[in-house]
Amino acid sequence: MIRQRLEIKLGQKMVMTPQLQQAIHLLMLAKLDLREEILQETQTNPLLELEEDNDWEEPTPEGTIDTPPSDGEDRETVPEDGVVPDPLLSWDYSLHEDMDDSGLYQEERSIREDPESDFSYEKILAAPTTLEDHLVWQISFREMRPDEKELAHFLIGNINEDGYLVVTEEEVPENLRRDPESFSRVLSWIQECDPPGVGARNLRECLMIQARLLQLEKTVVWSILDSHMDAFMEMKYKGIAKTLSVPLEDIQTASQIIRKLEPKPGRPYFRDMATPISPDVRFYDAGNGEIRAVLNEEGVPRLRIQAAYRSLLKTMEKKDKTREYIEEKLRSAMWFLKSIEQRKKTILRVSEAILRHQEDFFRRGPLALRPLVLKTIAMDLGLHESTISRVTNQKYAETPFGIVELKFFFSGGLPSQSGAEHSSVSVREKIRDMVREESKESPLTDQEIMNRLGKEGIVIARRTVAKYRMELDIPPVNKRKQERVV
Repeated sequence: MIRQRLEIKLGQKMVMTPQLQQAIHLLMLAKLDLREEILQETQTNPLLELEEDNDWEEPTPEGTIDTPPSDGEDRETVPEDGVVPDPLLSWDYSLHEDMDDSGLYQEERSIREDPESDFSYEKILAAPTTLEDHLVWQISFREMRPDEKELAHFLIGNINEDGYLVVTEEEVPENLRRDPESFSRVLSWIQECDPPGVGARNLRECLMIQARLLQLEKTVVWSILDSHMDAFMEMKYKGIAKTLSVPLEDIQTASQIIRKLEPKPGRPYFRDMATPISPDVRFYDAGNGEIRAVLNEEGVPRLRIQAAYRSLLKTMEKKDKTREYIEEKLRSAMWFLKSIEQRKKTILRVSEAILRHQEDFFRRGPLALRPLVLKTIAMDLGLHESTISRVTNQKYAETPFGIVELKFFFSGGLPSQSGAEHSSVSVREKIRDMVREESKESPLTDQEIMNRLGKEGIVIARRTVAKYRMELDIPPVNKRKQERVV
């Protein structure tokens, strides 16, 4: 029998307010994504505007984060009690005095009076040429029938970023194939275009196109690519030399030529499309052996609340709908600015904690990296592990040994005979150094690498060595071996 009744239960649960969700969202963003988020917020909130001077200077060696004002700029006064008022709780920090009687800033008025005063062709950046645009431009100079031109555009549109054709003849629509030879004919025209090797369907065809352009059809290079590609990839030079009845020196000379060919002809056209990395934190030597961490806010727009709305609110009645809208946008702007400030403080705190635990790295390099987990930093700062994970994700640091992701400083440990632990990152670096210094004729096996690490007191299994070697993109021993020339 089903009955209805009321019950009262007492419990606790965490409520994710919109403000908290926004703070977490901003904390997870990478630096470039944060810039886009700030610009988007200025479009949706009319009370927010970008400060005019966004060209921030480099952080000073003293660790100053904000750019100090020049002699010609106004300086903020510090009260005698040393307490600096929170700029987020007051609108007086806005440059209201720059506005004239008509409500326009002086710079905006000068632009309106002379629309071309700030125009310069040097500020206009042309869109980068894509591989598809480059190929379409070249193929347009060839005389073709309309159906051949349509087929050429279809094939060019199916060439991937590496420059390889990703469709087969059977996948081409029938209405684009007027005769049996149209596919091969049009494809051959595309393969004659720049860059050399474009339009190939596999690596072998790509290298053979380049070899043909270099007029190497009657050389050892052509014979290797035509009939012995698999043996060449496995570096079986002696077997190739025996099959072709040529000296081993000729095979090695040919291999040097082949290795100079471009396996990914489309790569130059996508090189500029890679996401640039801008470090969020900089670790630098402050002198006297002291290492410091400082935020790098270069490239992040600085926001402020428009001062014009201050006088506007004073003239409005409390029950005015427009006033309610402005107050709502004001609260949203305040929370957004506070979330950005909280993001800065959290990233800096985590970076300083990493510096305390990994100080040897900043003095001696990756080999001095220690085992470190998120829980250690979380307990040190009184934060949750998920917060540390958000801070270290897609955040980068500039160190004396290059730019690394903050996640780089966290790694598990491997036991040693002395009882201490070695960071897995430092062990990988040791493996990399061993392979770099090994004999090319007799490279080290995974077992030999394991034995050498064991002599240094590092307890590690052979399969772990193989795993680290694969993560370092180091080929196995049979592909690293180079046969000696007699």
